[in-house]
Parts: sequence; structure tokens; C-alpha cells
Amino acid sequence: MKKRLLALVLGCALPSCGVGNEPPSQNELIDAWKAELIEADQAFSDAVDQEGLDRWPEFFTDDGAMIQEGTGEIRGTDAIRAAMGAAAGAVTGFSWRPDRAEVSNGGDLGYTVGRYETRVAGPDGEELLSTGLYVSIWRRQEDGRWKVEMDLGNPVAGPSTDSSESEEGGDTEGRP
Repeated sequence: MKKRLLALVLGCALPSCGVGNEPPSQNELIDAWKAELIEADQAFSDAVDQEGLDRWPEFFTDDGAMIQEGTGEIRGTDAIRAAMGAAAGAVTGFSWRPDRAEVSNGGDLGYTVGRYETRVAGPDGEELLSTGLYVSIWRRQEDGRWKVEMDLGNPVAGPSTDSSESEEGGDTEGRP
């Protein structure tokens, strides 16, 4: 009798113990993936800010691409490395911050949107500021890391020597 009572008590108690072990909902998964993507984009920005443009290509897929004003599409890490290497001498600083991310239901494709700020040495040696918006399209790799498939930037102000222009449109920290 005691064994049946114990089995009955355990049988009723165990299902309630499993409530905390329910798998996350699709919305919870998507929110977690969005947070991962924001973190990946911020890590990209931090690496470039701290270590320079040499780090830029490693955040792209092998056949990733970027579109730059006046240049068009630059595809593949070798071409991206060459383009960023050519820019490295003129760029005195740049930063970006992802404002938001969206992720597919499968968690393998997403994009980030944010603002960037680029500073370059002008012809007179004066620093020129350019600001804009960007969209980066990311793909999750087999190892779980996110890498950029396509990066697009759209300048909204610049180049200018007046940093107050960047404040007219709000926060302008972002990526070139």
C-alpha cells in the first residue's frame, strides 16, 4: 500500500516538476537569436575599433560582399581585405552600433541595422566626419557563429569638418 501511495504521489508531483523544463517557445528562440546577432555585430565593431581594419574581413563569409558608395559590390574576403587595406591609411576612426536585429524563424539568417560614423584625414590634414546608416545581412555558420553575407552602407551626412552635423539626426555612432 505504501508503494502505491508513493507511486501516486510521485506520479502527480513529477509532471509539475517538468514545467521549468519546457522547451523555449519560437518567440523566445527568436529573441535569443536576435540578442546573439546584436552581440556578434557589436563584437565586430569592437574588434575593428580596437585592432583596426585588418579585422574587418574575418567577420565575413568566404563569399560575403559589401557595397560601398562609389565602388559598388566587393565580393569575397580577398577583395574585401584589399579594399579595407586601401582605406586603412585614410581612416582615422570609425565606429558603429547596431540598433536592432531581425532573425529568420529557423535562426540561420538575420540582419542588423544601425548607424555608423567614419573619420578620415582630409587633404588639408583636417579630420572629416561622415555618418550614415547600415544594414548587414548575417548567416549562422555550421559552428554556430554569425558571419556577414552582405554589408551595405548609406551615407546621410558628410564628409564635413563640423561634428555638430552628425548630431542633427540623433545618435550617429555607426559603421562605414
